[in-house]
Amino acid sequence: MRASTAAGVRRASARTAAKGSRPTRPETAASPATSRERTAREREQTRASRGAAREPPAAASSAAPRARWPAPLGASSAHGQLLRRARLLASLAAEPASARAGVAARFAAIFDVSLERARALLARVDDPDAWEAGPAPGTWLIHFEAGPACAGADTGFVRCAPGTTFPWHRHLGAEHNLVLAGHADDSRFGRLGPGDEATADGDTEHDFTVVGDRPFLYAVRVFGVDFTVPRPA
Repeated sequence: MRASTAAGVRRASARTAAKGSRPTRPETAASPATSRERTAREREQTRASRGAAREPPAAASSAAPRARWPAPLGASSAHGQLLRRARLLASLAAEPASARAGVAARFAAIFDVSLERARALLARVDDPDAWEAGPAPGTWLIHFEAGPACAGADTGFVRCAPGTTFPWHRHLGAEHNLVLAGHADDSRFGRLGPGDEATADGDTEHDFTVVGDRPFLYAVRVFGVDFTVPRPA
């Protein structure tokens, strides 16, 4: 009886000692000083994040460059583009498609294409999106691929607004023009009008000015052009 009682006392003492050796859990509630430090850190992080949001990203400076409009207009703004397009649309409206009727066969012969392709190319002049800026204000160009007989030549359409002067230039090779609409006074060929053909050898120079209230439209085949030559005094 005494032995069992002593054993029980020893077991109870062992349990008590084990409980006393366990580490105590830390206090879950922070002290006032710790709370103030945490609040200060959170405020600093909030201010830093707000400042970063207001600051523009560095990548903004490397954004895609603005589109540059053709230099002949003398302006690089969207307003300049709208002016060019307005002029082009006005010239398209002023020139009926019937004015080009009957020239398809001659066009086909000059540019060495089939009659069907000639008609398709002539129809492109009525599409405002097919035109690109020319070498001077009020001028537009369409480039197209001609037949084998025109290999190496620059072939396309040229449109000039009323009153426009096409700048002085030199032809490095032979030139062949077919006027489709409008009139112009040419320094080399004289007065040109619908249906006229004007041809010249290489190393010739000239310019022209559109007359009347309609745009001047022609198809051209030329082997190189130089716009850097000065106009004779």
